[in-house]
Amino acid sequence: MSTVLVTGAAGNLGRRVTSALCELPYVERVVAVDVARLASAPGVEVHEFDLGAPGAQEELAALGKQTDAILHLAWRPEGDDNLRVMRNVLDAAGAIEPAQFVHISSATVYGAWADNPLPITEEVAPRPNPSLAYAVQKRSAEVMVEKWAEEHPGTSVALLRPACTVGAVDQPLYEALAASPRRPLGTERVVQYLHLDDLANAVVHSFEQGLAGIYNVAPDAGIREEMAGALAGGPALLPMFAAVRAGSSNRRWNWRRHGVLPGAQPYAEHSWVVSGDKLKTTGWKPEYNSEQALVVSDSREHWEDMPQGRRVSLVLGGAAATVVAVGAGGAAWWRHRH
Repeated sequence: MSTVLVTGAAGNLGRRVTSALCELPYVERVVAVDVARLASAPGVEVHEFDLGAPGAQEELAALGKQTDAILHLAWRPEGDDNLRVMRNVLDAAGAIEPAQFVHISSATVYGAWADNPLPITEEVAPRPNPSLAYAVQKRSAEVMVEKWAEEHPGTSVALLRPACTVGAVDQPLYEALAASPRRPLGTERVVQYLHLDDLANAVVHSFEQGLAGIYNVAPDAGIREEMAGALAGGPALLPMFAAVRAGSSNRRWNWRRHGVLPGAQPYAEHSWVVSGDKLKTTGWKPEYNSEQALVVSDSREHWEDMPQGRRVSLVLGGAAATVVAVGAGGAAWWRHRH
C-alpha cells in the first residue's frame, strides 16, 4: 500500500489528481497540502499551510514521513514565491527520500521562436523567451529539480511539460497564450490544447509507472489557428498591422485581463507545439485531441449540440468557416471561457 503527498491539492489539477489517487486500490493514504482551503474526503489527509513560509520544509517533511511519492503541483501563475516553494519542497523531499517525485513544469520553457521545430521533442534544449516571467520561472524550477535528481539517485524523478491546458474555470495561461492577437496577412500558426483531465491522468500515470526523466504532455501535433477559432465558436481573427496589434493586445489585457499577457507576445506569434510521443510510449493515452479539448471545455456551443451542417463545415473547412463567421458576427475576438 502506498502513501502519496500532493502539493497544490486544492487547485483545478490537484483536485482531479487527488480524486484519481483515491480510486487506486493500492493507495492507502493521500496527504493533500495547499495554502487554500481543502475539502475533506475519505482517504485524504488535509493540511492547509503556505509552502513558501519559513519552516515549511520541516512541516512538510514531518507530514511526509513514510511517503512513497510526492506529486508537486503547486504553482501560482503570477506569484513571486514559486522558486522559494520549490526549494522548500525539494528540501522536504530530501528528508523524506520518496521512491517517486513528479514535478509539473510547462511547455513554455521551450520558448516561442521562429526556428522552433514542429513539433518540439524532449531532446530540444529549453530556451524560454526572457519576456515571459512565467516561462523563465518554470525553467529555473526545472534546473532545481534536475540538480536535486542528480543528488538523489534513489528517487525516480519525472518532469512533465504540459502543452497549453484548457478545461478549468480559471486558466490564465489559456488567456495569455492561446487567445492570440490578430496577425499580419499571410501568416499562419499551429496551436495545441491539452485537456485538464488528460494532464491529471498523465500525473497519475507517471506515479503509477514510476517514470523518470522529462516528458512532454500533449495529445497531438496541434491544429491550425483558424480551425481553433472556428471550433471555439467565434469569428476569425482579422489581419492587422503589427504595431496596432500589440497595442490592442496590451490594452485588452490591462482592461479586462483578456488577450495576450504582456511579455507573452512571442508565444502568440509563433508556433510552439510539443510532441507527446515519448509519454505515449509508456502507455499514457489522452482522451481528447486538441479540437475535442477546445470544444468540450467551451461554455457556449458544444460540438454535440451543433447542427450537422456546421459540424461538417468545421471539419472540412475550418478557414472557410471562420470567414463565414466574420461576415455574420463582425470583426471580433474569439475567446474561450475563463
